[in-house]
Amino acid sequence: MLSAALFISTLILTVVLLRRHKRPAPPGPKGWPIIGNILDIPAKDPWKVFQKWSENIGSDVLLIRLPGVWILYLNTTRSVQDLLVKRSAIYSDRPKSTMLELMGLTWVFGLMPYGSTWKEHRRTFMREFNTEIVRPHALQSARRLLPRLLNSDINYRKQIQLSSADAILSATFGISPKSEEDHFVCLAESMIRALTEAFHSPYLVDIFPIIKHIPVWFPGAKFKRKTSEWRILSDNVQTEAYEYVKSKMDAGTAVPCVATNLITSLRNDSLSCSESTMRSILAEAYLGGAGATVGTLCSFMLTMGLFPEIQAKAYASIIAVVGPHRLPDFSDFGKIPYLDAVLNEIFRWNPLAPFGVFHSVTQDDYYDGYLIPKGTFICGNAWAVMHDASIYGPSPDDFNPERFLLPDGTRNMAIPDADGAFGFGRRRCPGRAIGRDVVWIAIASILTTYKIGEPIGKDGKCLDPAKIQYTNSMNR
Repeated sequence: MLSAALFISTLILTVVLLRRHKRPAPPGPKGWPIIGNILDIPAKDPWKVFQKWSENIGSDVLLIRLPGVWILYLNTTRSVQDLLVKRSAIYSDRPKSTMLELMGLTWVFGLMPYGSTWKEHRRTFMREFNTEIVRPHALQSARRLLPRLLNSDINYRKQIQLSSADAILSATFGISPKSEEDHFVCLAESMIRALTEAFHSPYLVDIFPIIKHIPVWFPGAKFKRKTSEWRILSDNVQTEAYEYVKSKMDAGTAVPCVATNLITSLRNDSLSCSESTMRSILAEAYLGGAGATVGTLCSFMLTMGLFPEIQAKAYASIIAVVGPHRLPDFSDFGKIPYLDAVLNEIFRWNPLAPFGVFHSVTQDDYYDGYLIPKGTFICGNAWAVMHDASIYGPSPDDFNPERFLLPDGTRNMAIPDADGAFGFGRRRCPGRAIGRDVVWIAIASILTTYKIGEPIGKDGKCLDPAKIQYTNSMNR
């Protein structure tokens, strides 16, 4: 019965979309009846495979058909700019996800449909969170990280996770966690794991929303049990830190932060947004800051160990500006081109989320002679864009910070920053400048005080850069 329903839905979608106009669909693998291209999607590095498929067929775009869904992958800088940037008015929506609704995550404005509610959330976030507010907290979190790294028996990833959470929790809620077991650190980590699973595991309820009404005990209703747990997590992320700050304000012991400013405005009837919007942007800053920077800093530790000559150059570039008697701070920001190039190359070489978050087109459109029907999911392949040799120079698979520099060591302004790591068009991450700051001060501080050794695999041998595997998730 389920197979028949899949077949009928796929057949109807295909016939309706292709007969609506005479222009052909974008190119892609032929696929199979009922299941479309499910069996064609590679388990390993799909962002690389899809780029190669596009090259092989001579197309900037690649269409993958799934039951009831078309996904168009944009595998070149040209196609990303043409659609997600130049036509952002119709390419900035998000696909509807029943799974995320069941999880209670409609408050996450990064996942909201494009419209007035999303604009209000983004506008409020941009007004309340900026580099001036976050930088002092990022600096202190980096300083607190350094002594914790001295212990050779520690889990470095856990310490990086703690430091990342420290920066954003202190700026947002005035909370400075002392341990990786801190409740608010663990809460964010649990929510990020849930989001990662929801994004990257196929759930039938997103194809057939009607099954969201089946009882929990029904066969195949595992998603119902999962979403019940995750909804509690979602509610806790939105409320616990917020209520904690309110209680501290009532007791007169709150640490000044973004939340205290907003709550004070709320109590004075001078808040320019709703309380629900305020809670949402605070929670999203908490999640985004605590999650996204962890993967980037872990990637930094890995690459510096893999490429000791680059690590040595980065250290020398810092000392040349800072001197040997102090640690770097934000007065040095923008004055160390080689360090900035290292950071750009970390973002570019293995982007944190190679496929980012899907967009959705809000009306029929045409590109390169192909029909892109309303509702098609659109994926900007960040990995492909940032491995475009015509933009970032030869050997894009090599880790080479000097691609961002001129021969005299200054910034080559003809090479763009690796901002594809933060998304494209109007849906680019609004916290990208903050994220760069948090990572910059952390890597500058670590490079000044430590030498990172070669990464050793389970077999006792140094890892081979060509064989290192990344996953498509925020917390890689």
